[in-house]
Parts: sequence; structure tokens; C-alpha cells
Amino acid sequence: MQDSHIVIRRRRQLPPAHELTGHERRRLNPRRGAIKVVERKADIFVSRYLLPRLMRLWNPYSWLLKRRFTLTETTIAPPRWPKNVDPLRVLLITDIHAGIFLRPDTLARLVRALMPSNPHLVAIGGDIVSGHVNEAKPILGALAPLSAAPLGAWYCLGNHDYFGGAREILERDLASVGIRTLRNRSVELKHGSGTFVLGGIDDLILGKPDWRRLKAQHGEPHLLLAHNPDHFYQAVVHNVALTVAGHTHGGQIRFPNGPPLVRQSRYRLDEGIYALGESMLIVSRGLGSVVIPWRWGEDHEAILMDIVPPA
Repeated sequence: MQDSHIVIRRRRQLPPAHELTGHERRRLNPRRGAIKVVERKADIFVSRYLLPRLMRLWNPYSWLLKRRFTLTETTIAPPRWPKNVDPLRVLLITDIHAGIFLRPDTLARLVRALMPSNPHLVAIGGDIVSGHVNEAKPILGALAPLSAAPLGAWYCLGNHDYFGGAREILERDLASVGIRTLRNRSVELKHGSGTFVLGGIDDLILGKPDWRRLKAQHGEPHLLLAHNPDHFYQAVVHNVALTVAGHTHGGQIRFPNGPPLVRQSRYRLDEGIYALGESMLIVSRGLGSVVIPWRWGEDHEAILMDIVPPA
């Protein structure tokens, strides 16, 4: 599993699922309050107007990505997963954050190194850009090989995808390289001897999530793409078997034996596997970086998961 310039040397196995109670909640709501509103506006300003001016002079993150990238692996058997579906391999890539921190050629080499893992389906979990939808255009060629997965490559929108430009432009650009966007809708996919429903919900912060529309055609999704992991408790209500998400960057910086430096989940869903009732959630640290071109203790990752029927 390698490219002439990128070799995936760092691997880890996800630890067992964290069992949730349904009552996890921080005092601070990361989606509301004056502090968070100011933080969000600052994030939009920096991502859309400041960082692009530095792009020609400063691009340190690609160097870090090549050396610290981790392929995270897990085998998971969600209790609600349909028993007649053959084992399904999913490659989850989130939070690419194209722009100043990620050169297209670095992303292309990484994608070429990942695809020999032979995923049946590729899930791209939002925030493909940092400040404007046009940032996706230079990386379309790098992303194109993902659509070679037998069940396709699928995308859901994240909060950064709404920072600048129309989402329809981003969806059209991704479609031009075979990556289809699921925004409050689902598709039924056949795999081996059975079928499963794949859905995508709109971003929780800047989008307009619509669960009724999501379920209108095919019912409850078995696999849900949701950029923000805080969708999970609603996914449990709607009997979703497995939700995959990003958004948190794992905190982006975490000191030894300490919590993430910045928490983006109201429910502390920072990274890894979570379970509540018969529903499960996987949260990826993601590939990219925001605000500063650095990660520590929460290195960038893609997750390769084998989903098997419950016993």
C-alpha cells in the first residue's frame, strides 16, 4: 500500500467503543452563545480572507502530513446492521480543508496510497474546503481515484463548505470526478447478497438538517454520513445503525494524558467509536488543519473500517 513518495508507515487500531449514557453534555454549547458566534465569524474571516493571501508564501502542512499521517483500522458489527449484507469495507476521509495547508500533489499521493486497501465504498465527511468552495477545484484530480470504489465515493457537507460560495458549485465540481453529494437524502446500494441504505445529513451548524426528507425514499439509513458527530443522538432516535463523522479534528492538539485543546462537540465525541443502545458512531480526526498548520497528539488520519453483520 504505497506510492513512490508516500508510504503509509503509521497504523493504529481503534480501541473498543465508548459506551454512552445519552446524558453526556458540556456546560458550553459549541453552537450557541456570544463567544461561539464571535469565534465562528473569526474562523470565517481567517479561512476566507486571511489565509488565502499567505498561500503563495507559506505551505508547511503538507510536509507534516506526509510524515505523520496514520491509517486507522477497525472491524465493527453494528447491532442494527442488516444481516444479509456481505462484509463491507469503507474508507472514511474527512476534513480535507483544501487551501493553504494542503498541496494538491500531496493529497493525490496520499489518495493513491490509500486506494490499494480496496474499499468497497469511500465516505468523505465534509469540510473539503477551508474558506471558499472554489478551493476544491485544484484538488479534484487528486480526489478522482476515490470514485473507483465499487460502490462509489459519497460526500456530505460540513460547516466550512458554507463559508464562501454556493454549495451547488461544490456539489457540481465533485460530481465531475464521480463523487456524489448526499444532502438530506439517501440511496439504496446492493452489496453481495443484500442491500443497505446510505444517507447523508446536512451540516448541523450552517446547513439545514432535514431528517424527514432523509428518510422519505428509503427509510432509516444503515450508514449515515454526518460531518458533525453531535448528530449522533438524533441518529439514535431515527434507528441509524452506524454514523460516521469528523469535524472535531480530535481537538487538533492534545497534550499527553490530557483532554483535547479545543472541543468542537457538545457531547465530548472527540474521536473513536461510540455506542448508545443499538446505534454506533465513528469519529475521525480528519486529514486537515484549521487556523494553524499544526497538529500534536491528534495526528491526521483516514479510517479504514470493515463493517460485518452482527452475530
